[in-house]
Amino acid sequence: MIRRYLAFFALLPILAACVGEDQPSATSIIPVSYTITAQAAGPITPETPYSTATLRKLFPEQRIDVISTADEDGVVDALTVFSDGLQVMMVIPARGGKTVKAVHGSGLAVAGPNGERLGMSFRQAGMSRNDCTVGTGPWLGMAVCTARGASNIYLVFDNGGWNGSPNELAPASALADGKLQRIVWVPQRSG
Repeated sequence: MIRRYLAFFALLPILAACVGEDQPSATSIIPVSYTITAQAAGPITPETPYSTATLRKLFPEQRIDVISTADEDGVVDALTVFSDGLQVMMVIPARGGKTVKAVHGSGLAVAGPNGERLGMSFRQAGMSRNDCTVGTGPWLGMAVCTARGASNIYLVFDNGGWNGSPNELAPASALADGKLQRIVWVPQRSG
């Protein structure tokens, strides 16, 4: 009887290691509903006017609310898209409130141009520290990186737990574990 218990306890670390590696992540459970590319943030294009009515047409099955959020200019009221009660995107108005300044992918149902998902590590996203700058304002101390192949999309990562100066980009060793917090699309308008 004692041998069985000892054998069972000897197997526990092996079983725990197997279970830990195979646990599904939130991004594997929640499917991608919207992809942000250089050309569009889901159904939002550079020509999309900033209005609740327009977003209701583009997202007919989703809830649209106004949420206060921070961007590089301070606190703004953004039209926010909710899917199944979860925040998906925040649409930030340009000055004057008639056009879209930016769209923030802020939910797990959103993917970046290369499949990036919120919560993904810097390493998993295949990022290079050379493509990043240290954030300021609401992104202070975070890595603000240009997405591969899309110069108008910024991926905002936390600093991976680094305790250095918020005015410096975290070293590569810490940044590798930084988690993607936001996908920011800035429309490219012609003319």
